[in-house]
Amino acid sequence: MFPGWRKKRSLVDKSSPKSPFYLVGDDLFVKKDGREIFLKYIHSVSGEIPNLGPVVMSPGVCSNANLFRMDESGGCLSLDHNRSFANLLASEGFQVYLYHPGFTDRVHNRYVSRHCKESIHYRKRYRVPAEFGYKDLVEFEVPTVIDFVCRHSGKQKINWIGYSLGGMIAYSFLSKYRTNPMKNLITIGAPMSLNQLFFRFVPFINFASKSLGFEEDALLGNIAQNLVPLTRGIRALPNWIVRFNLLTSFLCNPLNISNHTVKTILGQIVEPMPKELERFFSRFIQQGYSSSEKFVVYLENLRKLKETRKRFLFFYGANDMIATPESVFLARETISPGDPDNLVGVPAAGHIDLILGKNAFENVWKPSLEWLKLQSR
Repeated sequence: MFPGWRKKRSLVDKSSPKSPFYLVGDDLFVKKDGREIFLKYIHSVSGEIPNLGPVVMSPGVCSNANLFRMDESGGCLSLDHNRSFANLLASEGFQVYLYHPGFTDRVHNRYVSRHCKESIHYRKRYRVPAEFGYKDLVEFEVPTVIDFVCRHSGKQKINWIGYSLGGMIAYSFLSKYRTNPMKNLITIGAPMSLNQLFFRFVPFINFASKSLGFEEDALLGNIAQNLVPLTRGIRALPNWIVRFNLLTSFLCNPLNISNHTVKTILGQIVEPMPKELERFFSRFIQQGYSSSEKFVVYLENLRKLKETRKRFLFFYGANDMIATPESVFLARETISPGDPDNLVGVPAAGHIDLILGKNAFENVWKPSLEWLKLQSR
């Protein structure tokens, strides 16, 4: 046997549900106009846990929705506990739909292309369309996902949790389609504008992710996954390199995140940003909206959300240099300024550790759960 070869294990989500929460994970594929969107459906099959309705969880830029399946110590994908954000919601009775946007190259090639026969990408190398951009997210994927979740869950209203980009596309969607089934929106580190310094790091993130993605080519299968040195090299990196470097310090508070969490993010969560999406954000940071008229319409439509029965909750990290507190304040003041309790600051949190830090369970996940339960009454 080759050194370092790992025996192939059965897929986590194919295991039998375990007490006390009896969580299961189903693969769902939303097909429309020749395109496909991958959702992972996490829910409880226990007869003693109530059905509190659907929650869509949307990840940030350069990441896939498996970040919501990480526990606070860096473990990922287990359904045996309630110590991840997705599991916590599902264990309390919410139907959790993890939305993997179309730019998630790695999760498609690592999982969908290899294991999901019902997917149009099964046994094919998944490639993100070169023209895939922000408009595809807001005008095609988000409304398509919302429509599917309503039909699949049998509910007319849904909850949406958006981290970073996942919240930004919700803002844009609500501005464009004010009458829609999105009833409750939680955004976590989701700004109205972005710090341009972040996009100076995007080429490095893309290079790292594409290099790591070599092992995920569906044509190479398990041989590449076990023998390629890149991901194994990440696991062997000294802890001080993993956490205390320029890039990590910019993206998170290194003292508020575990070594294992950072390694899991690099090995399983990071996704390359498509060129068109990168160009969109670069143009937006440098030029803003293409016209002052479009910007005014965008803001006016968001302000009119105050007239609806929608509810909003905004989280920000006190040390977030990507979604700065001021940019989240602006979102809240534009969309829902009248609620004194809908803005929550997390002390010492940067951008990534706001959602995956050592204090995320107590400061973000549990408050989100309690807020959603309150709205569901």
